[in-house]
Amino acid sequence: MKKITLLIFLMTISFGYAQTLPGTWKMSPQAAAFAVGPTQGNGSYYANSVADITTRACFFDDDYVFNADGTFSNVLGTQTWIEGWQGGGDACGTPVAPHNGTNPATWNYNASANTLTLTGVGAYLGLPKAYNGGELSNPAAAPASITYTVTSFTTNLLTLDIQVGVGLWWRFILAKQGVTPTCNDGIQNGSETGIDCGGTCANPCLTQINLPVTFEGNTVNYAVTDFGGSTLSTKVVDPTDSANTVMRTVKPTNAPLWAGTTISTSSGFSSAIPFTASNRKMYVRVWSPDAGIPVLLKVEDPLDPTHSCETLTNTTVANGWQTMEFNFDVERPGTAAFNATFTFKMASIFFNFGTDGATAGEKTYYFDNVSYGTPLLGANNFNAVQFTLYPNPASQNLNVSGSAIINEVEIYNQLGQLVSKQNHDSNNISIDISNLSKGVYILSLQTENELIKKQFIKE
Repeated sequence: MKKITLLIFLMTISFGYAQTLPGTWKMSPQAAAFAVGPTQGNGSYYANSVADITTRACFFDDDYVFNADGTFSNVLGTQTWIEGWQGGGDACGTPVAPHNGTNPATWNYNASANTLTLTGVGAYLGLPKAYNGGELSNPAAAPASITYTVTSFTTNLLTLDIQVGVGLWWRFILAKQGVTPTCNDGIQNGSETGIDCGGTCANPCLTQINLPVTFEGNTVNYAVTDFGGSTLSTKVVDPTDSANTVMRTVKPTNAPLWAGTTISTSSGFSSAIPFTASNRKMYVRVWSPDAGIPVLLKVEDPLDPTHSCETLTNTTVANGWQTMEFNFDVERPGTAAFNATFTFKMASIFFNFGTDGATAGEKTYYFDNVSYGTPLLGANNFNAVQFTLYPNPASQNLNVSGSAIINEVEIYNQLGQLVSKQNHDSNNISIDISNLSKGVYILSLQTENELIKKQFIKE
């Protein structure tokens, strides 16, 4: 009786997976659908871009067909992506044997081991050169079988990893065809104008977060990532200024020493922090209930977390806002010095670093205006001179009204590049920004006695 029960159980598992995997799959039309790096899932060596979906259309339209009877086929059509080792020039070309789908092949998915094996010379998923333990340099050396690690398997997405050498892994993400597109599958499909947004999807298309981070407006994805037991950080109205929006984070009593918040999703900023040899400083406007606590800021490469740098600064204000400077030329003792060859596209903040929640008790913190190079002033905080920007965000004209005469106006983009410069002689001006691309900008106002900087958003 036990044997019969076990057999029925195994048949149920096999039938469930047979209903999911059989069908036609293609490379998922997304960035990093195929990527390579030093560890599993790390695509720091190379990852395709969204533009590659078009430039390598002959690759993204290849079919990987899993038949219900266990047979498998590569259906490539008349064109696929041909690399140098196949006699091509890294361009679209005629499929090359044995990776042209002419040899018979089978597939086997082992759910308990999370492996997917193709048996048949020339059968492959993703790139034909990748096999267990190596990369092909000659089509004639194609192995009789290839086994992939199944890292993720959903109704419409299949993520596979394969180690091709010591410290070298490829990742391939496949999308099942014929599955009804959804607005939460991480793919730009159907009538969507962006990934899971626009078109028939009600979700708004948000731009990826980038410096400076102000938490203003509704066109940027201001999602953050908490870790180490931090209560979910939330974008809220500044408790000291109803015209300002900030991020609130709570360090609860069960938080470890290193609890903190990444100021983005796991993909980081849309562009690298533009550190230079002469300026490796970042600024964060912080509200803390206590003075004298250490705040740590860490920058890293989201594709390789070993590429990082940390620096500490102590708060000097209790129950009030202050702008804190973080100098990455002064690394936290015992950590790696700044490495100019690394690509830093992520920043994380740690309040009261080194003290756990049980010791400190539950604490609430706020932060805002994360910037590189120069600090951003807080909302309505222009020292003795007061200015108002409206509307903000703006699409056509940005109006500035203040208590001092404005002599000169400069506008800088997120990379610190000057994009506009105007001379004025008034305390009420209107600036035409219709020619600017959507995004966050820094407005620099020169009065007789002060240079004032403020961010605004172009919609």
